Amino acid sequence: MTLNTQNPHTLMKTNYIASILSLLIIFSACSGGEEIPQETEELVKTVNVRTLSINPSQFNSFVRVVGTVETSDDIMISAEVSGKVLRYNVEEGEQVRAGQTILKIDDAKLKQEAARLEAITAQARENYERLEKIYKEDGIGSEIDYLNAKYAYEQSASSLESIKVDLENTNIKAPFTGVVEQIMFEVGEMVSPGAQVVRLIGSDNFKITAGVPARYANAVSQGDQVEIWFDTQAVDTLAERITFVGSAINQQNRTFRIEIDMPKKEGMKVDMIANIRLKTLEQNDVVVVSEEFIYSKDGRYVSYVLGENSEGKEVALEKEVTLGPSYKSNVVVESGLEPGEELITIGSAFLNDGMRINVVESQSAIAAQ
Repeated sequence: MTLNTQNPHTLMKTNYIASILSLLIIFSACSGGEEIPQETEELVKTVNVRTLSINPSQFNSFVRVVGTVETSDDIMISAEVSGKVLRYNVEEGEQVRAGQTILKIDDAKLKQEAARLEAITAQARENYERLEKIYKEDGIGSEIDYLNAKYAYEQSASSLESIKVDLENTNIKAPFTGVVEQIMFEVGEMVSPGAQVVRLIGSDNFKITAGVPARYANAVSQGDQVEIWFDTQAVDTLAERITFVGSAINQQNRTFRIEIDMPKKEGMKVDMIANIRLKTLEQNDVVVVSEEFIYSKDGRYVSYVLGENSEGKEVALEKEVTLGPSYKSNVVVESGLEPGEELITIGSAFLNDGMRINVVESQSAIAAQ
């Protein structure tokens, strides 16, 4: 918070005005020898000011963070087998149903491997069944030969089932109903297991996620209302509530995660940037003053209020104040100013304790706001 300090040129301005008036007096004396009325001296010592009635009010402070629009069903579908992209059954922007094939990977080699394993498995099964029969029924052969035949058949059968799964995975299907947002590979390109081939967005349940600085961990809670607006859209500010507050601090940027569920709005897109304003502090029935009317003087903070001298004349009273939290140009005065007092606003920069003033306008707190 930046506060004003007493104007170092105040004395110079006062001396300058006094010098001009002295020259006028000398000029008048030289011209006609007339006396200068007593009111001229009074004018030199008086400062025109405006005042503001001090009334308790509510103080709020906020922090602005930047978030990103997301959706719960936004995934990158990856290939599970290697091969050449044979064809796409849909194009970017098209909607697909859950279970519908999006693209096909060439399965010619896998089919050949499946045929080979089917032959090996059939042979292993026949050998296993023959040895099992003569070993158990006729007592011919050794147990180890029988067991080896059994295990060879089971291994071949398992390999065949694995190939069948790979063949099925050459058809990349939509896990849910959604829109094909992006296709990563062209027809004819080779893909490998784990390669991201399609981005699918399937939900209108939008949410905004953002990171809040760790120092506000005790100020932000689930259910708090926030204000949201988008720089790319000429829409009114939206009022929503926080639906999730993270329990951990990100070690990289020292923030914790929040989420805000959002109804779908026209023009809202995934990955849009959102501005979020969160309330970090609320205090009721406190004295709130603009920091421009608080001055640093001799290591303390002071403000000026309307008072009277022993002659009943209006003067400025210097009040030492204790400051609390601040937001933008507003600051809470914890002590030093009392409700009902008249805070001197415009003209206060030229004052000292006890200086004569002339109030030209008095405002209420509501009018000032």
